[in-house]
Amino acid sequence: MSETVCRPAGDDDLSTLAALRYEWRVSEKGEHGLDESTFERQMIQWMTDHRGTHQGYLAARDGLDIGCAWLCVIDRVPAPAQFVRQAGLVQSVYVRQKFRNEGVGSELIRFVIEQARLMGLSYLGLHPSERSIPFYERLGFARYGRALELHF
Repeated sequence: MSETVCRPAGDDDLSTLAALRYEWRVSEKGEHGLDESTFERQMIQWMTDHRGTHQGYLAARDGLDIGCAWLCVIDRVPAPAQFVRQAGLVQSVYVRQKFRNEGVGSELIRFVIEQARLMGLSYLGLHPSERSIPFYERLGFARYGRALELHF
């Protein structure tokens, strides 16, 4: 088995990130809407507009990008003890189906966690699918009983 290499996505990777996102949402989840080229163009614009808050990450094997994840950095209200406070949300984690259960997702999330630590974030949150909860728990995430949501 080849080594998984994880890295922050750069400007040259925007098309790849868009393609992975489209693949996941259309091919696997069955979503309908924008065609692939329109989605790619609009997704690249979105990524460009949100580069200050959203960082994409890629996982590759043998030079082929096979997974992605996003880290959304949120500014928190300042406090006297720590004026600059930030937290992160892990979003849109995807590994191509043929590479699942080979440790790619774990390597990718460990890399994102390390990047968040280097940024000095207070904590990471995520909204896992029911099926992925054990995966994230194995990586150190814990249920946080006080978190509430209001869906519109």
